[in-house]
Amino acid sequence: MDYLKSIIITTHEGADVVASEISPLCGACIIDDPKTVDELLNSPSPRWDYIGEEVFENADRPVTVSFFADDDESGRRIISDVSDILEALKNEGGKGFYGSLEMKTVIVKDENWQNNWKQYFKPFPVGEKLIVRPSWEECENTGKTELVIDPASSFGTGSHATTKMCLEHFQTLDISGKNVFDAGCGSGILACCSLLFGAKHALACDIEENAMTATAENMRLNNIPKDKYETLLGDLLTDARVRDEISKKAPFDLISANIVADVLIAMLPYLKSWLKPDGRLIISGIIDTRADEVLNAYLSAGLKKRGDRKDGGWVMYDFSK
Repeated sequence: MDYLKSIIITTHEGADVVASEISPLCGACIIDDPKTVDELLNSPSPRWDYIGEEVFENADRPVTVSFFADDDESGRRIISDVSDILEALKNEGGKGFYGSLEMKTVIVKDENWQNNWKQYFKPFPVGEKLIVRPSWEECENTGKTELVIDPASSFGTGSHATTKMCLEHFQTLDISGKNVFDAGCGSGILACCSLLFGAKHALACDIEENAMTATAENMRLNNIPKDKYETLLGDLLTDARVRDEISKKAPFDLISANIVADVLIAMLPYLKSWLKPDGRLIISGIIDTRADEVLNAYLSAGLKKRGDRKDGGWVMYDFSK
């Protein structure tokens, strides 16, 4: 079935109100507001360190609220009802607050757009011992450990430098029989890889509920038994219950944390306390402009740097006690 995409021109001030008014009819809305870039830059978040250059492009574009509907009678009824709401908002607030509220609807052809991107995700080697492949692809037997990933509902495929460096570094360590903790697991790719390399057990923790689902699915794709891993939902920085659960599984032989600089620094006391005396702590997700800041924080905490990797403006560190 084809889809109808409706785009409403509004203002920075009016976008949230418009989205709130029409969402009961159309479901999820997409707000495109170039001014939010300035807000991001002026209100740095501990959850990110980098904004892609593409978000600065076409900064003069209008603020829009858009939504999708099926190209059928029901979808056209939704668009008609949304149009009535926009007319009411025009009468209520005028162009000053809401802007023109002009709505344009276009047909989006159904060319299996949800799956078209799959043609670009092919199996790829990581280091000398690992090959990562999507679940819908097959590859020749290379003798390497095969890590199967389904990114449809997950947070990473292993191709990004921050994850790839961790996967490469794992291959230099003796993980066999180890107890592993993956802090901020995302798709669970690091926890999954550690088990494929012989780890005894892995605990995967993340603040996103979808990460729990994605991790379990990727474990299933790699035929990893459920008794070999656990998932834990919650923020270890703010939730004592989560920290207590992690402490019950500690100490760990290997801890991995592929997040961002501020979170890695904030997690430092906990990660150190959960690490075995001879364990290894692998941290990544560090943009190179903040690498020295993170390194100094970990060295000041009494940890010893055992190695590092750099790739594409990102840095990974390996520490021990």
